[in-house]
Amino acid sequence: MRLFYKFTDEDDVEHIAEVMEGGTQKNRPLSDVEALVDSGEALLYDTHDELNETIQYKTDRSNEYPSIQDQLDLLYHEIIVSGSLTSSGSWAQSIKAVKDAHPKP
Repeated sequence: MRLFYKFTDEDDVEHIAEVMEGGTQKNRPLSDVEALVDSGEALLYDTHDELNETIQYKTDRSNEYPSIQDQLDLLYHEIIVSGSLTSSGSWAQSIKAVKDAHPKP
């Protein structure tokens, strides 16, 4: 998914910037960005701060989720002990705790 945000320069001219790998940014024509957004290939944020909030929540979540190995272990033990997976089980609750701590903006 490509990420873009709007900004206004010192002359009050609106621009669109794309955030690329490594944090580099490149200005893009609005018509190109609108076509990408319409096709579902990109998201356009109203401000750089709004984009940063979205990126930050994803980073916060990924840093707090249990490792894949730990999640698989939770799933295995839940299935062995209860015979099924439920929303009240240890795996679901560990994931829910992270999502509750870092809700989508």
